[in-house]
Amino acid sequence: MKRIILSFGVIVFLLAACTSFSQAGPNIKIENAWVRPAVMESMNGMSGTPQTQPDKGMQDMGMPTAQAMPEMSDSGPSSAAYFVIVNDGNQPDSLIGVSTDAAKEADLHQTRIDSNDVAQMIPIQRVDVPAHGRIEFKPAGYHVMLMGLARDLKTGETLKLILQFEKSGPISVDAMVRQGQ
Repeated sequence: MKRIILSFGVIVFLLAACTSFSQAGPNIKIENAWVRPAVMESMNGMSGTPQTQPDKGMQDMGMPTAQAMPEMSDSGPSSAAYFVIVNDGNQPDSLIGVSTDAAKEADLHQTRIDSNDVAQMIPIQRVDVPAHGRIEFKPAGYHVMLMGLARDLKTGETLKLILQFEKSGPISVDAMVRQGQ
């Protein structure tokens, strides 16, 4: 009889431990991180804007594309980073910042289509990630603008992004430089 009571106690303890562990907070993972390639044109008198290939995703949406990403600020040439944030936890979290040594600035943006069907990149302060949810950063949606590039971003290499979350803190991710989907 003592054995049954002891076994029952162990089972109750384990179930309680598992329940409290699964409700501990957000559980953030980053998947499919990538960055657009960019070649800085510096030695030939060009503008310094990196050259990129047209984005098939934006073409498929009927949106115009360009060979070069525009300079977003006085900080110089720019590119963009994309990834998927997965939260397997029981609490929400928020992405509140990004940094990298590959650029002077890394800012959160969202592309929005206005009433005249014109795409606008809007700087945003945070991206909320719901519990048991996922948020995709992709062309013509959420993205990270990398401004003032420190070097060329060549296809096949990787660069490190540090994603800063409100509850989970910093998460380091290696992003592959590649062409759009």
